[in-house]
Amino acid sequence: MDRVSRNLPVHAGETLDLTSFDRIAQQIRRVVLARTGSPATDVEAVCCDSARHLLIYIGLRGRSWKKLHFKRVPRGSERLTPPGLQLYEEDEAAVAKAVESGATGEDDSQGFALADDPAARKIELEMRGYAAGRGPELERVLRNSGSGEEREASACLLGYADRSDEQIRGLVSAAMDPDADVRNNAVRALAVLFSGKAEIPAGLNLEPLIELLWSGEWTDRNKASAALAAMTRSREPGALAQLRTAMPPLLEGARWDEGHRYSFLLILGRVAGVPEPELQNMLKNGDAAAIVAAAEKVGLANR
Repeated sequence: MDRVSRNLPVHAGETLDLTSFDRIAQQIRRVVLARTGSPATDVEAVCCDSARHLLIYIGLRGRSWKKLHFKRVPRGSERLTPPGLQLYEEDEAAVAKAVESGATGEDDSQGFALADDPAARKIELEMRGYAAGRGPELERVLRNSGSGEEREASACLLGYADRSDEQIRGLVSAAMDPDADVRNNAVRALAVLFSGKAEIPAGLNLEPLIELLWSGEWTDRNKASAALAAMTRSREPGALAQLRTAMPPLLEGARWDEGHRYSFLLILGRVAGVPEPELQNMLKNGDAAAIVAAAEKVGLANR
């Protein structure tokens, strides 16, 4: 990491014009290849740290990374009805505009995302109205459509559908979709869904989400950690046992910036068996080192 960071074309404290980010990303990729001998797994501009400063995620191939094998691209002809795709595209534009103005808050308490921004929230309520009662239809498009755009929209809309075990299983399965935007929407929908009062279906296999923790892509790791943090609230023993197989990426994520490490620390504390009230106090007090130390002991004991 030191060899890479010393030779980057951009450094902390500098001002970056995002219109030139593609060029800078190419320069970063050349530095990574030259200094490590392997291509970068991803280079992404990420908003933001606690001080609203831009972050740049650079994926390096190391102990916490492995090449993932995603599902094949489906070949089905399934499509959404026109209003569904239109609502998704309108919401994307409204959310982007809200983020640009600094309005990033949202209410996840109902199990689907409702932005604080009035324009985006209005569209999302319409998305809820559209998706209610259409769960099986949205699941079919997500599972079978040969169009990445259609699967991307259906993954988002399925998060607004009536809650069901089939809905949850369909979203978990989409975590292994070959399209990164589809994976992002599906896993984000799960994170929001379980921020409400959703129950994990009996026998649900979390392996697709755990696999994403090993991914070199920013959206995979970020969204998977958020979903798994929400889905381990009940501390189901089987889920925690599965998560012990992903200690390297969990421990790495726990050392990220304050805003983006929270989910990793929450998962690690539960894997380590730290009682929930104590864990919440540790997180509130910023005692990340103690959580990591407890998790490392569990990791050593399970080798």
